[in-house]
Amino acid sequence: MTTPLYVVAGFLESGKTTFIAQMLRHCRKKEILVLQFEEGEQELNETKNCKLLSWSKKELEDSILQIADDICMVMQQQKFDEIWVEWNGLEAFSKLERIFLQLRMGELFHIAKVIYLADVPTADMLLGQTGAAPVSQVAASDLSLLRNADTREVRRRFEQKIRSVSRSEVRLLSSPEIKQLVRKRRISPYVPFAVITGIIGILILAAPLLEQGGILFNTILTLFMGVFLEGVPFLLLGVLLSSAIQVFLPQRWMERVFPRNPILGMLMGMAGGFFLPVCDCAAIPVFKSLLKKGVPIQAAICFMAAAPVVNLVVLLSTYYAFNLDLRVVFYRLGLGLVCAFIIGLTFFFKRPDQLFREGTEDFGSCSCGCYEESGEPKGITGKFQLFMRHAQTEFFNVGKYLIIGIFFSAVFQAADLNWLKGFGAISMPIALLAMILLSFLLSLCSSSDAVVARSMSGMFSFVPMMGFLVFGPMMDIKNLLMLNGYFKKTFVVRLALTTLIVCYGVILIFGLLGGGGVVL
Repeated sequence: MTTPLYVVAGFLESGKTTFIAQMLRHCRKKEILVLQFEEGEQELNETKNCKLLSWSKKELEDSILQIADDICMVMQQQKFDEIWVEWNGLEAFSKLERIFLQLRMGELFHIAKVIYLADVPTADMLLGQTGAAPVSQVAASDLSLLRNADTREVRRRFEQKIRSVSRSEVRLLSSPEIKQLVRKRRISPYVPFAVITGIIGILILAAPLLEQGGILFNTILTLFMGVFLEGVPFLLLGVLLSSAIQVFLPQRWMERVFPRNPILGMLMGMAGGFFLPVCDCAAIPVFKSLLKKGVPIQAAICFMAAAPVVNLVVLLSTYYAFNLDLRVVFYRLGLGLVCAFIIGLTFFFKRPDQLFREGTEDFGSCSCGCYEESGEPKGITGKFQLFMRHAQTEFFNVGKYLIIGIFFSAVFQAADLNWLKGFGAISMPIALLAMILLSFLLSLCSSSDAVVARSMSGMFSFVPMMGFLVFGPMMDIKNLLMLNGYFKKTFVVRLALTTLIVCYGVILIFGLLGGGGVVL
């Protein structure tokens, strides 16, 4: 069994030493090892149950291997119940991780909690102005404890700054349950993924009983696995593209590629959507990274809306699904581009701080918590490690939303939706709305939705099918859940309603102007 390790970070005079001393008073019957990497005004003293090792900033800069050897030797000589680390406020968290790796962390100890302490007036002034290292400590934290937050407004503003790079829990240092919060077990980012997998396993074992009760579980499972196996590779592609943009592409380069003129930038976004083979669930992580790199909102939205409808893979699948009929490809391409352009136009007055949850645009960092001093030269190895870390974290963060969305999609596909097909015989505007609703509920991958649309050509005319092929890839259940993981609800709701109104209006006008006369 490994030893739990608690890391306390924060600027000098944030109260780290005092905090550790107070926490140690609650565990006098335990054997504690304290590692200090900062020389503050207050000192910790060794006691019968507390072993103290300390190093200066110069030693930390020059002798990481020696520090790791010293810690390893002490841990081999004595068994400890807990390890506490007081980390230097101006050193990157990645340097502490290098020490952990040298110590074979998985064999000796595990990180139970990373705690960030902040004297709010000082931290508010320094954070973001003293380099990337302090921000990396915030990004790594599980719990942020604030003191001297005099007013609710001051606290709220600083909390937004914390949450711009971290999903840590934020509490006032005077809170009476701090001891319980600190020792509360840290939840791994993989836990939600594992829980969902476990639930699926239990349902598979219970499938015979569910079938006897009239629940078509085998059908739902088959549909779920089909969409899952089809969607995950595209999600992985989107996450890798998103991570590559975040890590390897400088912001100045992105600003040069996307023109300053908003209209030209939107055209550039749609062109990128045409050439990048990403489906709807892959376009959302890329959309987020484009915004983080300073790409204009209108251009990024045009990319996200257009990519799943007009990329070459989708157009080829449409071509073959409709028996090599180029008209369907042409109309899907044209209507998709027109709708994407109009949707982008409606966001001309939006700024990034109106989109991201809790001000996640601050410091120019990513919201997954993988912020490091990316502006400093690291070499290809360091860049690649950050790229892999970013991709891994983002895949598991957004993957749970994809799984939930796919599950709802499978349930709706297994349900009896024949009542929707009856709308095809009424009027064209109602049939169009019915097909748009159906595309939202089914949440199909845009690389295969043309096959489903073709199968309904005998029940719906050409215009409603265009609504299915254009709106579905832009906005469905899984897209809505994934967007909600990154952005404020107000933005997500507005984007969904805008997409619905624009797609319905454009395709309805297309049908009234003669598109309804197309016969397949």
